[in-house]
Amino acid sequence: MIGKHVRRSAGGGGLFRRASVVLAAAGAVLGLAMAPAGAAGGWVAGGWVAVPDPDSSRWFDAFLTADDGTVIGRGGFSPGEGDGEVASFWVREGSAWKLLPKSEATPYTDTFGSGVWSATSAKDFWVVGGISAKPAIVSHWNGSAWQDRSPADQTVHFDDVEAVSAGDVWAVGTTQWKTTTPTQAAVIGHWEGGSWKITKLPQAVGGRTRLFDVQVNSAADVWASGESCTDQESRNCRGYVVRWNGASWTEVPVPAGITRVSAMTADAAGQVWVAHKNTVLRWNGSGWSTGADVVGVGSDGVNEFAWADGKLYAGLDLSSSSRHSGIVRWNGTSWESLARPIDNPDYSINQITSLAGRTDGELWAAGSYNLLWSNPPFAARLPAGAAG
Repeated sequence: MIGKHVRRSAGGGGLFRRASVVLAAAGAVLGLAMAPAGAAGGWVAGGWVAVPDPDSSRWFDAFLTADDGTVIGRGGFSPGEGDGEVASFWVREGSAWKLLPKSEATPYTDTFGSGVWSATSAKDFWVVGGISAKPAIVSHWNGSAWQDRSPADQTVHFDDVEAVSAGDVWAVGTTQWKTTTPTQAAVIGHWEGGSWKITKLPQAVGGRTRLFDVQVNSAADVWASGESCTDQESRNCRGYVVRWNGASWTEVPVPAGITRVSAMTADAAGQVWVAHKNTVLRWNGSGWSTGADVVGVGSDGVNEFAWADGKLYAGLDLSSSSRHSGIVRWNGTSWESLARPIDNPDYSINQITSLAGRTDGELWAAGSYNLLWSNPPFAARLPAGAAG
């Protein structure tokens, strides 16, 4: 599957604060570890291997994989604690990480988004961001330098991107809301090697329609999903899915009760899966088949899908009291839980905000866990074959 990662709003942002100095002092008094066991890179629970921080000032808060085996990590930091901080991106070369130069699309301060990204290889890597003065910034890493691929229409804001190749990229989002603009239109962008073709989908006056995910199966089979609301406050919404057949976009109605599609993916055969909270639906070619819901694990919903060795995984948003791993795998009839990537029983995982798999079965995960009144981040990988 093409590598892609997008922040999931179900769990907030993709950045987490490190435990503060005060919290560190409290931890010393109480005898609490200030990081998950194995944070130096050793083995943790269930075969998971903790991923060390890329440097002394950052930690990995998200991962991305590509078909050629490339693994890309995003370096996080505590927002508001640095002047002019930007996101950092690292490409894994063997067991080492190579830091990429900064790009225009990666600021976290004064930004509309902390980075949406996709890659087909280490030489075809796309990052979407934005600042107030320029809301739609798209940067492309070609293996040696960043190239500006921002759309000319700066009224748009992209919330997801999927690269098929350096000359074939799809992105979805919405027009920026302004007090003089009564509606927000769903936006679909297609990069065809020279410029972006922007399509704004029709909607009801006074409402807002937003797209959060794009899934490209072929040039004549592209899906996008999100929500369509009758007001600006997102109080009266329904799940919204549209499909491109190579000539036009048409809506694919979702079952009643689906108020928002929070995650979407497709298998190698192009079969599309979508999630709304704990409900997972699968497109069978003519309608939606209701698969087994993710229930009974303290889950508040699916944040992200990932594929590893042809198997479908889901990263979850969890309730504060859950002792679940936050990661489940579809076995063909139901969702089965994976081992927790943190082995201390005093820690409960809040959410899995990033989940990325490789064709060899290796799985990469990042998220946050509960520690007193702080929610520190963690990052871990499950080697190929360790999940069974």
